[in-house]
Amino acid sequence: MEKSYLGFAARRRIAVAIAAAIVAACCALSMSACRVARADDGLAEYNGEIEHIFTHELVFDTAKAFAPTNKLRDCFDKDHLTAKEFGGLLDELYNNGYVLISLDRATDGATLRLPVGKKPLVMSLDDMTYDTVDRGCIDRIVYVDGKLCDFTEHAQDQITRERENITLLESFIERHPDFSFDGGRATVCVNGYNGILGYRVTPDCRVSDARMKEDTEHCKELVAVMKRLGYTFASHTYYHSYFDGTSAARLEKDCAQWKKYIEPIVGNTRVLCYPAGRHNAKSAKNGIFKRYGFDVFLCVGNSCTEYERSHKDEKYIYRKPFDGTALRLYGEQYAQFADTRAIYDNTRFRPFSYKGGYH
Repeated sequence: MEKSYLGFAARRRIAVAIAAAIVAACCALSMSACRVARADDGLAEYNGEIEHIFTHELVFDTAKAFAPTNKLRDCFDKDHLTAKEFGGLLDELYNNGYVLISLDRATDGATLRLPVGKKPLVMSLDDMTYDTVDRGCIDRIVYVDGKLCDFTEHAQDQITRERENITLLESFIERHPDFSFDGGRATVCVNGYNGILGYRVTPDCRVSDARMKEDTEHCKELVAVMKRLGYTFASHTYYHSYFDGTSAARLEKDCAQWKKYIEPIVGNTRVLCYPAGRHNAKSAKNGIFKRYGFDVFLCVGNSCTEYERSHKDEKYIYRKPFDGTALRLYGEQYAQFADTRAIYDNTRFRPFSYKGGYH
Protein backbone atom coordinates (compact mmCIF):
# COMPACT_ATOMS: atom_id res chain seq x y z
CA MET A 1 0.00 0.00 0.00
CA GLU A 2 2.78 2.40 0.90
CA LYS A 3 4.52 1.76 -2.37
CA SER A 4 1.30 2.34 -4.33
CA TYR A 5 0.57 5.59 -2.40
CA LEU A 6 4.05 6.98 -3.04
CA GLY A 7 3.69 6.19 -6.75
CA PHE A 8 0.42 8.06 -6.99
CA ALA A 9 1.81 11.07 -5.11
CA ALA A 10 4.81 11.21 -7.38
CA ARG A 11 2.62 11.02 -10.45
CA ARG A 12 0.40 13.81 -9.10
CA ARG A 13 3.40 16.05 -8.42
CA ILE A 14 4.64 15.47 -11.96
CA ALA A 15 1.20 16.18 -13.41
CA VAL A 16 0.89 19.39 -11.39
CA ALA A 17 4.34 20.50 -12.49
CA ILE A 18 3.52 19.81 -16.13
CA ALA A 19 0.22 21.68 -15.86
CA ALA A 20 1.96 24.64 -14.25
CA ALA A 21 4.54 24.65 -16.99
CA ILE A 22 1.85 24.59 -19.65
CA VAL A 23 -0.02 27.48 -18.00
CA ALA A 24 3.19 29.47 -17.69
CA ALA A 25 4.04 28.82 -21.30
CA CYS A 26 0.56 29.87 -22.44
CA CYS A 27 0.77 33.06 -20.37
CA ALA A 28 4.17 33.81 -21.82
CA LEU A 29 2.87 33.25 -25.34
CA SER A 30 -0.16 35.41 -24.62
CA MET A 31 1.98 38.22 -23.23
CA SER A 32 4.36 37.87 -26.15
CA ALA A 33 1.42 38.02 -28.57
CA CYS A 34 0.18 41.16 -26.83
CA ARG A 35 3.60 42.72 -27.10
CA VAL A 36 3.79 41.85 -30.78
CA ALA A 37 0.30 43.25 -31.40
CA ARG A 38 1.23 46.50 -29.73
CA ALA A 39 4.49 46.71 -31.64
CA ASP A 40 3.00 45.63 -34.95
CA ASP A 41 -0.24 47.62 -34.99
CA GLY A 42 1.23 49.57 -37.89
CA LEU A 43 1.41 52.84 -35.97
CA ALA A 44 4.42 54.76 -34.77
CA GLU A 45 4.77 57.88 -32.66
CA TYR A 46 5.24 60.98 -34.79
CA ASN A 47 7.28 63.85 -33.34
CA GLY A 48 7.95 65.96 -36.43
CA GLU A 49 6.31 69.06 -37.80
CA ILE A 50 2.66 68.96 -38.77
CA GLU A 51 2.23 70.71 -42.11
CA HIS A 52 -0.88 72.75 -42.87
CA ILE A 53 -1.88 73.79 -46.38
CA PHE A 54 -4.89 75.68 -47.69
CA THR A 55 -6.60 76.66 -50.88
CA HIS A 56 -9.69 78.59 -51.97
CA GLU A 57 -12.68 77.68 -54.12
CA LEU A 58 -11.55 76.01 -57.31
CA VAL A 59 -11.81 77.16 -60.90
CA PHE A 60 -13.34 74.41 -63.03
CA ASP A 61 -14.01 76.30 -66.28
CA THR A 62 -10.72 77.95 -67.14
CA ALA A 63 -12.05 79.41 -70.39
CA LYS A 64 -14.52 81.54 -68.42
CA ALA A 65 -12.34 82.19 -65.37
CA PHE A 66 -9.33 83.41 -67.37
CA ALA A 67 -11.19 85.14 -70.16
CA PRO A 68 -9.93 88.71 -70.85
CA THR A 69 -13.46 89.99 -70.21
CA ASN A 70 -13.60 88.50 -66.68
CA LYS A 71 -12.81 91.22 -64.16
CA LEU A 72 -11.83 88.55 -61.63
CA ARG A 73 -9.30 87.02 -64.01
CA ASP A 74 -6.22 88.13 -62.06
CA CYS A 75 -7.75 87.15 -58.73
CA PHE A 76 -8.59 83.67 -59.99
CA ASP A 77 -5.09 83.27 -61.41
CA LYS A 78 -3.25 84.42 -58.28
CA ASP A 79 -5.40 83.05 -55.48
CA HIS A 80 -7.06 79.88 -56.79
CA LEU A 81 -6.22 76.42 -58.06
CA THR A 82 -8.04 74.81 -60.92
CA ALA A 83 -9.92 71.55 -60.40
CA LYS A 84 -7.26 69.78 -62.46
CA GLU A 85 -4.49 71.16 -60.26
CA PHE A 86 -6.22 70.21 -57.03
CA GLY A 87 -6.74 66.67 -58.28
CA GLY A 88 -3.06 66.49 -59.20
CA LEU A 89 -2.11 67.89 -55.80
CA LEU A 90 -4.02 65.12 -54.01
CA ASP A 91 -2.21 62.50 -56.08
CA GLU A 92 1.17 64.06 -55.26
CA LEU A 93 0.43 64.36 -51.55
CA TYR A 94 -0.62 60.72 -51.40
CA ASN A 95 2.42 59.54 -53.33
CA ASN A 96 4.70 61.58 -51.07
CA GLY A 97 3.44 59.80 -47.96
CA TYR A 98 1.04 62.34 -46.45
CA VAL A 99 -2.13 61.42 -44.58
CA LEU A 100 -4.89 63.86 -43.76
CA ILE A 101 -5.56 64.51 -40.07
CA SER A 102 -8.09 66.84 -38.52
CA LEU A 103 -7.16 70.25 -37.17
CA ASP A 104 -8.53 69.13 -33.80
CA ARG A 105 -6.11 66.21 -33.68
CA ALA A 106 -3.23 68.44 -34.70
CA THR A 107 -3.90 70.88 -31.86
CA ASP A 108 -5.13 68.69 -28.99
CA GLY A 109 -1.65 68.12 -27.56
CA ALA A 110 -2.02 64.34 -27.46
CA THR A 111 0.68 62.00 -28.73
CA LEU A 112 0.21 61.53 -32.45
CA ARG A 113 0.61 57.97 -33.73
CA LEU A 114 0.46 57.44 -37.48
CA PRO A 115 0.90 54.57 -39.91
CA VAL A 116 4.60 53.80 -40.18
CA GLY A 117 6.28 55.97 -42.79
CA LYS A 118 3.40 58.44 -43.09
CA LYS A 119 3.47 62.21 -42.47
CA PRO A 120 0.53 64.24 -41.11
CA LEU A 121 -1.15 66.98 -43.10
CA VAL A 122 -3.87 69.42 -42.09
CA MET A 123 -5.91 71.04 -44.87
CA SER A 124 -8.19 74.06 -44.75
CA LEU A 125 -10.42 75.59 -47.40
CA ASP A 126 -10.92 79.36 -47.33
CA ASP A 127 -13.91 81.54 -48.30
CA MET A 128 -16.16 78.78 -49.69
CA THR A 129 -18.88 81.29 -50.51
CA TYR A 130 -19.56 80.84 -54.25
CA ASP A 131 -20.71 84.38 -54.82
CA THR A 132 -19.58 84.69 -58.44
CA VAL A 133 -22.04 83.87 -61.20
CA ASP A 134 -21.02 81.97 -64.33
CA ARG A 135 -17.34 82.86 -64.07
CA GLY A 136 -15.85 79.41 -63.92
CA CYS A 137 -16.65 78.35 -60.33
CA ILE A 138 -19.49 76.17 -59.09
CA ASP A 139 -22.74 77.51 -57.63
CA ARG A 140 -22.94 75.42 -54.46
CA ILE A 141 -22.19 72.16 -52.66
CA VAL A 142 -25.14 69.72 -52.59
CA TYR A 143 -25.88 66.32 -51.09
CA VAL A 144 -27.30 63.93 -53.68
CA ASP A 145 -27.84 60.16 -53.38
CA GLY A 146 -25.68 59.93 -50.28
CA LYS A 147 -22.75 61.82 -51.82
CA LEU A 148 -21.36 65.34 -51.53
CA CYS A 149 -21.55 66.84 -55.01
CA ASP A 150 -20.87 70.14 -56.75
CA PHE A 151 -23.67 71.92 -58.60
CA THR A 152 -23.78 74.62 -61.23
CA GLU A 153 -26.44 75.77 -63.64
CA HIS A 154 -23.73 76.90 -66.03
CA ALA A 155 -22.46 73.62 -67.39
CA GLN A 156 -23.96 70.74 -69.33
CA ASP A 157 -23.43 68.37 -66.40
CA GLN A 158 -24.99 70.32 -63.57
CA ILE A 159 -24.09 67.84 -60.81
CA THR A 160 -20.67 66.21 -60.60
CA ARG A 161 -17.99 65.31 -58.06
CA GLU A 162 -15.11 66.67 -60.15
CA ARG A 163 -15.15 70.47 -59.87
CA GLU A 164 -14.59 71.51 -56.26
CA ASN A 165 -12.12 70.77 -53.46
CA ILE A 166 -14.66 69.10 -51.14
CA THR A 167 -16.10 66.80 -53.79
CA LEU A 168 -12.71 65.95 -55.27
CA LEU A 169 -11.41 65.19 -51.79
CA GLU A 170 -14.34 62.90 -51.02
CA SER A 171 -13.91 61.04 -54.30
CA PHE A 172 -10.19 60.68 -53.63
CA ILE A 173 -10.74 59.28 -50.13
CA GLU A 174 -13.19 56.75 -51.53
CA ARG A 175 -10.43 55.52 -53.84
CA HIS A 176 -7.69 55.86 -51.20
CA PRO A 177 -9.31 55.49 -47.76
CA ASP A 178 -5.88 55.38 -46.10
CA PHE A 179 -5.31 59.02 -47.11
CA SER A 180 -7.76 60.03 -44.36
CA PHE A 181 -6.29 59.00 -41.03
CA ASP A 182 -8.91 58.25 -38.39
CA GLY A 183 -11.57 60.01 -40.45
CA GLY A 184 -9.60 63.23 -40.89
CA ARG A 185 -11.07 65.81 -43.27
CA ALA A 186 -10.50 69.47 -44.06
CA THR A 187 -11.46 72.53 -42.01
CA VAL A 188 -13.88 74.71 -43.96
CA CYS A 189 -13.37 78.43 -43.31
CA VAL A 190 -16.49 80.40 -44.21
CA ASN A 191 -17.57 84.04 -44.19
CA GLY A 192 -21.15 85.25 -43.95
CA TYR A 193 -21.62 88.46 -45.88
CA ASN A 194 -22.74 86.57 -48.97
CA GLY A 195 -23.69 83.21 -47.52
CA ILE A 196 -21.74 79.99 -47.22
CA LEU A 197 -21.25 76.98 -49.48
CA GLY A 198 -23.46 78.64 -52.09
CA TYR A 199 -26.46 79.22 -49.79
CA ARG A 200 -27.75 82.75 -49.15
CA VAL A 201 -28.30 82.59 -45.42
CA THR A 202 -27.85 86.17 -44.21
CA PRO A 203 -29.59 89.51 -44.82
CA ASP A 204 -26.43 90.83 -46.50
CA CYS A 205 -27.12 88.40 -49.34
CA ARG A 206 -30.06 90.61 -50.33
CA VAL A 207 -32.46 87.84 -51.12
CA SER A 208 -36.06 87.45 -50.01
CA ASP A 209 -36.84 86.26 -46.49
CA ALA A 210 -38.37 83.11 -47.97
CA ARG A 211 -35.22 82.35 -49.96
CA MET A 212 -33.01 83.01 -46.93
CA LYS A 213 -35.12 80.70 -44.77
CA GLU A 214 -35.10 77.92 -47.37
CA ASP A 215 -31.37 78.23 -47.98
CA THR A 216 -30.69 78.20 -44.24
CA GLU A 217 -32.53 74.91 -43.78
CA HIS A 218 -30.78 73.30 -46.76
CA CYS A 219 -27.41 74.56 -45.55
CA LYS A 220 -27.95 73.20 -42.03
CA GLU A 221 -28.68 69.76 -43.48
CA LEU A 222 -25.56 69.92 -45.66
CA VAL A 223 -23.34 71.03 -42.78
CA ALA A 224 -24.65 68.19 -40.62
CA VAL A 225 -23.66 65.69 -43.33
CA MET A 226 -20.22 67.24 -43.70
CA LYS A 227 -19.60 67.17 -39.96
CA ARG A 228 -20.58 63.50 -39.80
CA LEU A 229 -17.97 62.84 -42.48
CA GLY A 230 -15.33 64.61 -40.39
CA TYR A 231 -15.25 68.16 -41.74
CA THR A 232 -14.87 70.93 -39.19
CA PHE A 233 -15.76 74.60 -39.58
CA ALA A 234 -13.98 77.84 -38.79
CA SER A 235 -14.85 81.51 -38.94
CA HIS A 236 -13.16 83.37 -41.76
CA THR A 237 -14.82 86.47 -40.28
CA TYR A 238 -18.26 87.56 -41.38
CA TYR A 239 -17.22 90.38 -43.72
CA HIS A 240 -13.79 89.06 -44.78
CA SER A 241 -12.31 92.34 -43.57
CA TYR A 242 -8.53 92.58 -43.26
CA PHE A 243 -7.45 92.89 -39.65
CA ASP A 244 -5.13 95.85 -40.12
CA GLY A 245 -7.75 97.92 -41.93
CA THR A 246 -10.69 97.17 -39.64
CA SER A 247 -11.64 99.27 -36.62
CA ALA A 248 -12.36 97.69 -33.26
CA ALA A 249 -16.03 98.68 -33.58
CA ARG A 250 -16.28 97.06 -37.00
CA LEU A 251 -14.55 93.93 -35.70
CA GLU A 252 -17.03 93.75 -32.82
CA LYS A 253 -19.92 93.96 -35.28
CA ASP A 254 -18.29 91.31 -37.45
CA CYS A 255 -18.13 88.84 -34.55
CA ALA A 256 -21.70 89.62 -33.53
CA GLN A 257 -22.96 88.99 -37.08
CA TRP A 258 -21.06 85.71 -37.24
CA LYS A 259 -22.55 84.57 -33.94
CA LYS A 260 -26.06 85.59 -34.96
CA TYR A 261 -26.23 84.17 -38.49
CA ILE A 262 -23.42 81.65 -39.12
CA GLU A 263 -22.82 79.96 -35.78
CA PRO A 264 -26.40 78.58 -35.68
CA ILE A 265 -25.63 76.83 -38.97
CA VAL A 266 -22.07 75.54 -38.53
CA GLY A 267 -22.06 75.27 -34.75
CA ASN A 268 -19.70 76.69 -32.17
CA THR A 269 -16.05 76.83 -33.20
CA ARG A 270 -12.84 77.90 -31.50
CA VAL A 271 -11.08 78.45 -34.81
CA LEU A 272 -10.73 81.79 -36.54
CA CYS A 273 -9.02 82.13 -39.93
CA TYR A 274 -7.58 85.60 -40.57
CA PRO A 275 -8.45 86.91 -44.06
CA ALA A 276 -5.21 86.94 -46.09
CA GLY A 277 -3.46 85.91 -42.89
CA ARG A 278 -3.22 89.53 -41.76
CA HIS A 279 -3.20 89.92 -37.99
CA ASN A 280 -1.43 91.32 -34.98
CA ALA A 281 -1.57 89.03 -31.97
CA LYS A 282 -0.45 91.86 -29.68
CA SER A 283 -3.23 94.18 -30.77
CA ALA A 284 -6.11 94.94 -28.41
CA LYS A 285 -8.40 94.19 -31.37
CA ASN A 286 -7.32 90.57 -31.25
CA GLY A 287 -8.86 90.41 -27.79
CA ILE A 288 -12.27 90.89 -29.40
CA PHE A 289 -11.93 87.53 -31.13
CA LYS A 290 -10.88 85.92 -27.87
CA ARG A 291 -13.89 87.34 -26.05
CA TYR A 292 -16.08 85.60 -28.63
CA GLY A 293 -14.43 82.27 -27.81
CA PHE A 294 -11.78 81.99 -30.53
CA ASP A 295 -8.42 80.69 -29.36
CA VAL A 296 -7.07 78.83 -32.40
CA PHE A 297 -5.97 81.25 -35.11
CA LEU A 298 -5.10 80.29 -38.69
CA CYS A 299 -2.44 82.49 -40.24
CA VAL A 300 -0.41 82.45 -43.46
CA GLY A 301 3.35 81.94 -43.61
CA ASN A 302 6.01 79.74 -42.12
CA SER A 303 6.33 80.22 -38.37
CA CYS A 304 4.94 81.86 -35.25
CA THR A 305 6.41 84.96 -33.67
CA GLU A 306 8.03 84.66 -30.26
CA TYR A 307 5.04 86.48 -28.75
CA GLU A 308 2.60 83.98 -30.31
CA ARG A 309 4.63 81.00 -29.11
CA SER A 310 4.73 82.36 -25.57
CA HIS A 311 0.94 82.55 -25.24
CA LYS A 312 0.03 78.99 -24.38
CA ASP A 313 -3.69 79.71 -23.93
CA GLU A 314 -4.08 80.37 -27.65
CA LYS A 315 -2.64 78.69 -30.73
CA TYR A 316 -1.41 80.34 -33.92
CA ILE A 317 -1.24 77.92 -36.83
CA TYR A 318 0.75 78.99 -39.88
CA ARG A 319 -0.42 77.60 -43.20
CA LYS A 320 1.04 77.35 -46.69
CA PRO A 321 -1.13 78.55 -49.60
CA PHE A 322 -1.68 76.46 -52.70
CA ASP A 323 -2.78 78.67 -55.59
CA GLY A 324 -1.57 79.88 -58.96
CA THR A 325 1.07 82.16 -57.49
CA ALA A 326 2.44 79.50 -55.15
CA LEU A 327 2.68 76.96 -57.95
CA ARG A 328 4.82 79.37 -59.98
CA LEU A 329 6.98 80.79 -57.19
CA TYR A 330 7.32 78.13 -54.49
CA GLY A 331 8.31 75.07 -56.48
CA GLU A 332 11.47 74.47 -54.47
CA GLN A 333 9.87 75.15 -51.08
CA TYR A 334 6.87 72.97 -51.91
CA ALA A 335 8.80 70.04 -53.38
CA GLN A 336 8.04 67.97 -50.27
CA PHE A 337 4.34 68.20 -51.15
CA ALA A 338 4.20 68.18 -54.91
CA ASP A 339 5.98 68.83 -58.17
CA THR A 340 4.34 72.18 -58.84
CA ARG A 341 5.37 72.23 -62.48
CA ALA A 342 3.84 68.80 -63.06
CA ILE A 343 0.44 69.77 -61.69
CA TYR A 344 0.33 73.27 -63.22
CA ASP A 345 -2.69 73.70 -65.47
CA ASN A 346 -1.47 75.04 -68.80
CA THR A 347 -4.93 76.33 -69.65
CA ARG A 348 -4.19 79.24 -67.30
CA PHE A 349 -3.58 82.47 -69.18
CA ARG A 350 -0.16 82.91 -67.55
CA PRO A 351 2.61 80.38 -68.24
CA PHE A 352 4.40 78.57 -65.45
CA SER A 353 7.47 80.74 -66.11
CA TYR A 354 5.57 83.91 -65.09
CA LYS A 355 7.12 85.25 -61.86
CA GLY A 356 4.61 87.89 -60.86
CA GLY A 357 3.72 87.54 -57.20
CA TYR A 358 0.91 88.47 -54.87
CA HIS A 359 -0.44 91.99 -55.22
